[in-house]
Order: sequence, then structure tokens, then C-alpha cells
Amino acid sequence: MAREYISEVLSFAYAKSWWALGKNERASKLAGLSSKLKSWGASSNAAKAGLYNSLRGDSDVLLWLMCENPKDLMAAKLMAEESLSEHALWKAGFLSVYTSSKEKPEPDGKDYFVAYPMSKKPDWYLLGKEESKRIVADHVKIAVESSHNKGITSYTTKSFGIADYEFVVIYEIPNIFEWVAVTEELRSAEARKWITNEAPILTGIRMDV
Repeated sequence: MAREYISEVLSFAYAKSWWALGKNERASKLAGLSSKLKSWGASSNAAKAGLYNSLRGDSDVLLWLMCENPKDLMAAKLMAEESLSEHALWKAGFLSVYTSSKEKPEPDGKDYFVAYPMSKKPDWYLLGKEESKRIVADHVKIAVESSHNKGITSYTTKSFGIADYEFVVIYEIPNIFEWVAVTEELRSAEARKWITNEAPILTGIRMDV
């Protein structure tokens, strides 16, 4: 039986006051947030409670929260904002839902994380079911059969009616160089003719706290 999850990706940038703190104090605050996330993940039976250092120049911290109950998601979101608000500013957030045929999505474990919102042209939804299915299958085939795809896990989540975009595409990645190569190959996919937005792309590396 399929299980339904609500997902949110959050991005924060450190304020000047963060860098005025000592190195040990900064580490202690991040360790505290990491501990709170782990506790939340256990108590809510969350599918994801990831904490990452952002590789973008305009942000510093990324969180990925995914659980079955929207109220649990809100609790974690508020916890993260309270932990960071004194020394960080919110930059971006992606809200979506995910349906999994598995008992639970794969556990965290890969070093890199990428997430971005996506929308498609209106005429995509006017294509026949068989035609759109074929186009998506060809896109997936390019990614799966790429010689550079060595353990990339993808999640296509939906945001229809709850956000300003239609999908949030999320990836857990073992090697960022291989990921860039796979993405370049996907630029030749027919499905790209219908994409209207893929920004901002949030890229992070797992936080070691």
C-alpha cells in the first residue's frame, strides 16, 4: 500500500552575528540543531530529517524534512527556525507531497543533496496519456542508463495547489561530479521542451556535526 508524505526543503543564510561567535560556539549550536532533528525524526517516524551545508554562495544551511503528518512537519519547521533565527535569515523553501510504494523511502546516507522547484508548460497537460508516459520514460531511461549514474536516488514530489510551482525534484547523490555529468546528458531529453522553471537549485553537502 502506498504511503503519503509531506516534504519541505528549507534554506538559510548566516547573518553577520553568526561569524562573531567563536568556532566552538558555532559548532555547539549546529550540534544542538542536529540532535533536535534526530529526536524529531524518531518521535514522528519521519522519512527524512537531513541537515546540510549549502554549496551555494547565497545560503549556508539546508534542511530536508519529510514525514506523514503535516502537523509534525510544522513542529520541525518551527524548531529549525527557532534554532537558527538568532543568527540566520530564511532564504528559500519548497513544500511538496510525495507518494511512495515502499514502506519508507531509503535512509539517508549519501554525501550530497540537490533540490529545486519545477513547472511545465500548460500544453504538457494536454498531451495524451500514452504520449506523456513515453516522454517521461525516455527521460528516466537516459538517467538510469547513464554510465555516470552510480547510486543517485531521486524523488519527484508534487506541489499542485500548495506552492507556486508544480513539482519539487530532490536527489541524494554520492558524487557531485558524476551528478553534473548525468544532468548534462539529460539536457538532450525530449521532456525538456515543456519545462518552464528549474530555479533556485539548492545544493548541499551532508553536515558533519
